[in-house]
Amino acid sequence: MSQATSDNQCLATPPSTAADNCRKRALSTTSLPSRSEPKSIIEIHISNETNTTTSCSTKRANLEKCDMDSQQQQQQQEQPQIKQNHAIELSIEEQQLDDNYRSSCAIFLQHLPCFKLQESSTTVTSIPKCRECRRRHTSVSTPSNNSSNNDIYCRFYEFRRLQYNAAGELSVAGFPNPYQEPTSDDYSIWQPDGKTAPTAGYMDIQVCRYILLHAGDQFCYLWRQEAEALKLHENPDGTIAWKKAVQGIREICDVCDTTLFNYHWTCSKCGFGVCIDCFKDRKEGLHLKRRVDATTQRGHDEYQWLLCTDDDKQQQHSLSELMLTQIIAGDALNVLGRLLHEVRMLWQVPQVCGCLLSKQQVKDEQLTQLIQEMIKESQLMQQTSASSLATAQTLQQQERLEQLHAKKLEFARQHGIDYVPGRVWTKERLGKDPITSAFDNFKHINFLRKGLAGLRRFLPPRAMTLAHSTQLAPGVPHEWLCDGKLLRLTDPMHPDNRVLYQEVWKCGQPVMISEVARSLNLDLWHPQAFCRDFGDKPNDLINCLNGNLVPNQPMRHFWEGFQCMHKRLLDANGKPMLLKLKDWPPGDDFAEILPTRFADLMHGLPMPEYTLRTGNLNIASCLPKMFVPPDLGPKMYNAYGSALHPDKGTTNLHLDISDAVNIMVYVGIPTDEDSKPQLAATQRAIALGGCDYITRARCQSPDVLPGALWHIFPARDADKIRDLLNRVTLEKGFRLEPDHDPIHDQNWYLDDKLRARLFKEYGVEGYPIVQCLGDAVFIPAGAPHQVQNLHNCIKVAEDFVSPENITHCYHLTHEFRRLSHSHTNHEDKLQIKNIIYHAIKDCCTILTRALDERIDQEMAKVQAEL
Repeated sequence: MSQATSDNQCLATPPSTAADNCRKRALSTTSLPSRSEPKSIIEIHISNETNTTTSCSTKRANLEKCDMDSQQQQQQQEQPQIKQNHAIELSIEEQQLDDNYRSSCAIFLQHLPCFKLQESSTTVTSIPKCRECRRRHTSVSTPSNNSSNNDIYCRFYEFRRLQYNAAGELSVAGFPNPYQEPTSDDYSIWQPDGKTAPTAGYMDIQVCRYILLHAGDQFCYLWRQEAEALKLHENPDGTIAWKKAVQGIREICDVCDTTLFNYHWTCSKCGFGVCIDCFKDRKEGLHLKRRVDATTQRGHDEYQWLLCTDDDKQQQHSLSELMLTQIIAGDALNVLGRLLHEVRMLWQVPQVCGCLLSKQQVKDEQLTQLIQEMIKESQLMQQTSASSLATAQTLQQQERLEQLHAKKLEFARQHGIDYVPGRVWTKERLGKDPITSAFDNFKHINFLRKGLAGLRRFLPPRAMTLAHSTQLAPGVPHEWLCDGKLLRLTDPMHPDNRVLYQEVWKCGQPVMISEVARSLNLDLWHPQAFCRDFGDKPNDLINCLNGNLVPNQPMRHFWEGFQCMHKRLLDANGKPMLLKLKDWPPGDDFAEILPTRFADLMHGLPMPEYTLRTGNLNIASCLPKMFVPPDLGPKMYNAYGSALHPDKGTTNLHLDISDAVNIMVYVGIPTDEDSKPQLAATQRAIALGGCDYITRARCQSPDVLPGALWHIFPARDADKIRDLLNRVTLEKGFRLEPDHDPIHDQNWYLDDKLRARLFKEYGVEGYPIVQCLGDAVFIPAGAPHQVQNLHNCIKVAEDFVSPENITHCYHLTHEFRRLSHSHTNHEDKLQIKNIIYHAIKDCCTILTRALDERIDQEMAKVQAEL
């Protein structure tokens, strides 16, 4: 989320055994008694990376796995009679299916977890168990443990082929073939066809072309990277196995926790899986940076790969013995890759991927002319379509405008005039398609192709004036801050906001939209409402003055302190704490815990085509329902104001893997003390923060109450900021850890001195933004940012994945995989490769069908004339 600060941190405890790892989170909260009175409390120091973070190497994202140490200890304690006393009984359906396989002696896909395979016959089965089932098998000690382990997902389930012989002995019969085993239903998940409806729902021609413009080249790079796996493969067998995508299960690499998209390597004996990047690192003899000085853990080799659990010796996994495995059915990836280039060529979408397929040209002039007409008609429909937020008067104007443009378009067709419908045209823009000409001004810059090969793709920042932007979008109320680089839209319901929004958003610049509160029921977001509804519920708090944790406190103590200083919790010195509420509501439970507020937020989100879960420009909506959905929020950020402490941030410097919108739903000042010092400190903080004249003038208005001071830095400058913070760390006499990152660790708040040094030594200047009540701040993916609450604030944020910033999401995924396993940002929860794939698939499907339907219509007209 956009303010994912040390909120994600866990309570630090002394090192414990691996067997305790799976239950640390519960112990860290329930073992601490809650206090009924807001007295002085003992705070506990926390950090972004602790020993208690439960992030062991996992195969499945929805499972927690204990370390190999606990497995070995449990193996030594295992008793044979325990197995017999707690054998797993099969259901009637499972027993019947197993009997059928046994009697027919046919080859079948493993339909049961390894620990459930039938061993009750006279012959003893001896097939390798996967590492999950082996752990479950060796950990059975009591009936209660047995039941809790029944939910373990077997790594060979619907993956390994088995067969009974005439004697009833079970043996492994290989693995599924990706070109022979998939059914039509399996192909429908991965390959465009004429029947399956796109996951994303309605997307018009222009939206599809826009997504292909920004995400198509990244897919081509992803396609080439997958092809590289075939060259890396070392197993002389050459067999490629197919692991069917299973609903609700996210396959992740056992080494770096990155989501397995397609090609990866699997151990046929224990189910260990490793991604392309980790396999390549191992083949080149590279250790992940965090591993260089680390001592080898038990159960891992020197590269921190898990040892094979097939036998008691636990041998290392050899590259030449691992089996190349793919998840996508058949040749669907190659089919889609070729289709993408063909569709972009036909629909005149610029291609800068540099591959041979991008050099193709359309030779059919009639087809080109037909597609141009469809593009112009789509522009007309897009610019005059009825917005759900439009008024009746606006709809009437749009209807008249549509009729006018339809007449002009028909006249242009008859006389061969190159006319593109639009509202305001100049000589420079007349007859130009914004997507076809998107890169006309940047052809001399080679950053586009470099961005696909490893460097990030950044469009140069854009500064605009009202004179220019008014021509682009007449009638859209807006203003420019930060020397023309920060767009502030003042009417969140205007249907043409997207025109200006996309002009700056594609350059990686933040955007602010005001007056969003008009669409929300602010009574639901008042501290008294939360205190009334959730005051007795316990939750952890964080003291922003020192970063310490105040555990397991009734939330009433926090909410009452919003409006009354005398009711705030006190620290060990008897001073009121500067608190923020930690991780509430937890996880993805917002809609379940706060259903009314969730519905209110979804109704009032600005730029709904981007921010809604079903928005057609939120390409996360393209992910099929069978995949584990990424956690995109919403999340709440509730904290006291800290204007009296200008060097203490509410949210330290960090960056996020996805885009986000953050809405200020409440701003308040305690009523039981003189507010003049607080107001004066707020104005000083705004001036010290580097805000421009327009922002300072707005904040001095009696009708405006500033809530939070943001500093958002361009994503292109993240490495310069890292360099400065590393230098400051060394200057203070500390050592740089190989598995740490000064931005991802979220331990720094850049005060005015550090910001001045950053500008002087590196030329890096951020966007100082003051967020007031009702303001929504849009933060691009990969942009470092920090927040200081000037007054008491309640903010709510929603993440989304925009096509403009898809390259940043992709590179950040690779950046996060090199963090230590216990880091809060280490695990890949966005599944960006799957999102890119299915977004491209949906867009190609829609454009292909639209063209086929249009050709059928034209053919019908010709036949009617005959």
